[in-house]
Amino acid sequence: MNLLNFESVLLDMDGTLLDSHFDDLFWNNWVAKAYAVKNGLPLSHAKQHVQSALRAVAGDIVWYDFDHWADHFGLDLESLQESDPSLIRCRPGTLALLDYLTDHSMPMILATNAHPKVLAFKLKTIRAKHPKFTAYFSDIITSHRFGSPKEAHSFWQQFTKQTGINPARTALIDDNAKVLDAAKAYGIAGLIAISQPNSNQPPQSLPGYENVCYLNELITE
Repeated sequence: MNLLNFESVLLDMDGTLLDSHFDDLFWNNWVAKAYAVKNGLPLSHAKQHVQSALRAVAGDIVWYDFDHWADHFGLDLESLQESDPSLIRCRPGTLALLDYLTDHSMPMILATNAHPKVLAFKLKTIRAKHPKFTAYFSDIITSHRFGSPKEAHSFWQQFTKQTGINPARTALIDDNAKVLDAAKAYGIAGLIAISQPNSNQPPQSLPGYENVCYLNELITE
């Protein structure tokens, strides 16, 4: 898919621009370990509890609500984020594509489900490594602004109204199949899936969409 054929490009953050290895460690290991210590539980029981709680609201805005989970688990998740910020890093090929699209004056919007506190922390961390990172984007929008996740039709309605994008002339790059499905149903024309959001996991293609492993595969010149 040639991104230069579109009027705007939307990019997800975690698993698309950034390596989701950090997020998987955070929720599946660090939160579970902290919960186990706090409640005197075996780690296996704590992991089961955390994963069960998350699965119960998968696809809903609360799944992404950092404050909700801090209260639910009784943990200081903001401090826990600081466990290893070095793992918050761009995926291979990310900066190359952002530079390429910038050179071609392509408007880019970062569209994420990340909670504002998570978004602020990650952008601060990434800017320390790549100072111009946020300057690539004409806007940075979290779904919490609208109260609906990117998996919901209502997100795309509000997103389009606020940004003024033309769905039929817009491309979206994301690693979440349900987000891509919702965008497709809404009429977003260019849909590209990321097959390896977590660098520590093997690639796995999302059926029904053009898949790339790294974003620089979308550079057509």
